[in-house]
Formats: sequence, C-alpha cells, structure tokens
Amino acid sequence: MLTPLKREAFDKYIDFVYALALDPARSGYPTYTDGIKTRADFVERSLRAFERENEDILLYERQGKVSGWIHYYYLPEDKYLDTCSFCIAEGMADAIAEFTAFARERFPGSELYLGFPGENTQAKAALEAGGFTCIERDFNDVFELDRYEPRQPDPGVVPVTRENFDLFRTLHAQDEGMYWNSDRLLADMDEWRLLLYMPGGVPAGALQARKDSEMGEIFALFFASAYDDRTYRALVTAALNGAKADGAGAMVFFNDAETQDAALALGFRCVGEYMCYRLAL
Repeated sequence: MLTPLKREAFDKYIDFVYALALDPARSGYPTYTDGIKTRADFVERSLRAFERENEDILLYERQGKVSGWIHYYYLPEDKYLDTCSFCIAEGMADAIAEFTAFARERFPGSELYLGFPGENTQAKAALEAGGFTCIERDFNDVFELDRYEPRQPDPGVVPVTRENFDLFRTLHAQDEGMYWNSDRLLADMDEWRLLLYMPGGVPAGALQARKDSEMGEIFALFFASAYDDRTYRALVTAALNGAKADGAGAMVFFNDAETQDAALALGFRCVGEYMCYRLAL
C-alpha cells in the first residue's frame, strides 16, 4: 500500500530509508553509493518534497509494516515523471507495480522513467515483466577532482556559443529523443558547458556537461561518425578542466561499453551499472 508521507513523520523513517539508499540491491537512482553524495544530501533533497507542488514521498507498506518509500517528481509541461529515491527493503516488485498503477491513474498520458543499479535484479525483473522498455544501460563513473591537476587542453576543443550552435546541433540531433534536446539547451545555455572538437575546422565530436559548483556531470558525448579515442579524450579532458575551474569536487559521467575503457584510463572510478527504463502511461 502507498500512502503520502507527512512532514511530521519524516524523522521517524529517514534513517531506515537512508540505509536502504546505501544498498544498490534495494534502491534506485540517483544512487548514494558513489562516495560523493552524503546523508545530508539525501535528507536535504528528500525534504524538498514538502515544499514543491509537483513532488511527493509515498510510504510503501507491506503486511502492515513500512518497507520503504518512493520519492517522485513530475514535470507537467513535459508530462515527465521520475523519482528522486526508490528505496524498498522487501517487496520491490509489488512496490513497482503499485507505483505504476498510481502513476497511470494520477498522471495519464505521461512518460514514467525509473533508474536502478544493475545489482537490483528484483527491480529489473519487475520492470521488464511490467512492460517497461530499457532505454539506457551504462556504467556510472565518477572522477574525484580534489587532487586533479588540469591537463593540457587540445587546441581543437572550442566552446559552443549562440553563433556556432548549429554546428553543435548537427551532432547533438543524433539523439533528440533525450529530454535535454538542442532547443532546451539553447534556451538554457548558461547552465551548461557545451563543447565542440574541431580538428582542422571540421566537427568531430561534441560534449554536453552540466555546470555545478559541487558536482558536475557529463550528460552526453557525440561523435561525427564512429567512436574516436582522440575526440573522446580531448572533450572529456576539457570538461574536467572546466569543472575543476568551477570549484566542483567531482565529475559524473555515464559511459557505455564502447567508451568505458577510455573513461577508466583517464582516471574515472566505476560505481556500478546503471539501467534506465521508460513506460508510456
């Protein structure tokens, strides 16, 4: 059974749920097992649910006992439904089924996205049995920047501006199914580090990274054709240098099997496997 969590009951459950957030087999994404995010981060993010109109925490009860919670948020203009935490001690499959039913009734016509660690085999089985489609399967990699000394940048890397944005759009449009498509990026450019790699003046790759004074994240890296190690290293190095200059303590990057070896060679640490599932409600 799912019931809304009241603010006065928050302290009663926070320690129990945070312990679940540290277990990849019983929690979802974003993960708190990465060695970067803290209990204070978890508490702060969870408390925002009581301040925001399109956000809530649902307690999951099983056989009369609270077994965890689901913290969700909804973007009505995009009909986008996602979770901030999905922490269940027992009954993961039932919790997913109940939340899906709740979402169908509350947010019809929307798309539901759920991310889980690879270790959460119960969630994986339940999502696939429930008609969800796996749209992404990557490695969650982290780069600690505290001791990082910026490396010599490749002169072929140039920042994306409004003047050269169409060159970036050409590469980025290969994956316009993502939420942060070219139009949204153009409208919100100040929040992003967008880079082009143009050896000889010809675009060979592009990178999209979120700026943050605490923890940056590379959202995507695109190649003009096939994977190219030089392009990958040039763009990622520039992103790391930029994050260091921002004062960030770490950089997160979800790499696929093709780029994972290069990420590890550059100094990223693998937290684990990430699986993202989508369902049209």
